Amino acid sequence: MIEGITIIYKATSWEKARRVAIVRKAHIVDEGQTRMVFDSDWQYEAIVTNLEWEPLDLWRFYNQRCCMENYIKEAKNGFSIDRIATSEFEANELDLLIKLLAYNLFERFKRSCCEPVHQGYTIARFRLEFFHCAATIIRHSRNIILKLAKDFANRYAWQRIEARIALLE
Repeated sequence: MIEGITIIYKATSWEKARRVAIVRKAHIVDEGQTRMVFDSDWQYEAIVTNLEWEPLDLWRFYNQRCCMENYIKEAKNGFSIDRIATSEFEANELDLLIKLLAYNLFERFKRSCCEPVHQGYTIARFRLEFFHCAATIIRHSRNIILKLAKDFANRYAWQRIEARIALLE
């Protein structure tokens, strides 16, 4: 159950009053044929806005936006899209496009090749779990082989990922 109202509010630090949408969500427990709403278990959110929308529409819109901010944060922290490589516009544009391509390839790799438990990983977590381990690169008969340490915690998950990658070819 979700309810919302709109109020006009002026904080002491604000020069003018602003529109605030207040949304509350109830904690609902479904047990068989009974459905209980606990009056003490409401979760509240307040959204300051200049949009003239209904409170629930504002809540849905802003919650969708906050997910996008997480994607931007991942691109900045994991792929350094906030770092400017040169003073040349064209070079910086190409640098950004390559970083965004790497981000999109990583997201596609997670969806296509990783197990569900790993699909929510950020690039930093993925690097920590899979790439920060002892291994040896062996070149033999025009092949390159990555030999992982026997005590590598995600050894079997990595082998399953490798098998999924081989199926893509």
